[in-house]
Amino acid sequence: MTREYPQDQLMAFVQAMANVVASDGRITEDERQHLDNVVAHIGLSPRDEQVSALIEQEFQKPGRLTDIVGKIQNRELRAALLRMIVEVSCADGEIANEERASVKATASAFGFDASVADELIDWAIDSIKLDQREREIMAKLF
Repeated sequence: MTREYPQDQLMAFVQAMANVVASDGRITEDERQHLDNVVAHIGLSPRDEQVSALIEQEFQKPGRLTDIVGKIQNRELRAALLRMIVEVSCADGEIANEERASVKATASAFGFDASVADELIDWAIDSIKLDQREREIMAKLF
């Protein structure tokens, strides 16, 4: 991200992403790795005690997503969160109905049209499929 945000906003950001990852009741290694990468990208460490405890708390007993995202006030941070939640939710190449519902609830809580969430989800899944196809094709060259 290009700006610095208050610590409480960033922690809510991390909590919301962990919540969505856990919403289908299973956390894949791809989803966990992507979440760790996103946490690092926003300037936090996934190994930080407070950050890792927050993530584990959401994995074990997720809170209400609308309560969590309500803590985030900045529109730029909200848009970034929505996109990253979509990317984390789709990191394993698919999205469970529960995850899709969480993404759409986030969009609505932020005042965004829920159809934008569907468009982002479709874009993310298509992008993953294209990346996988590229790897398959390139593998034939070696």
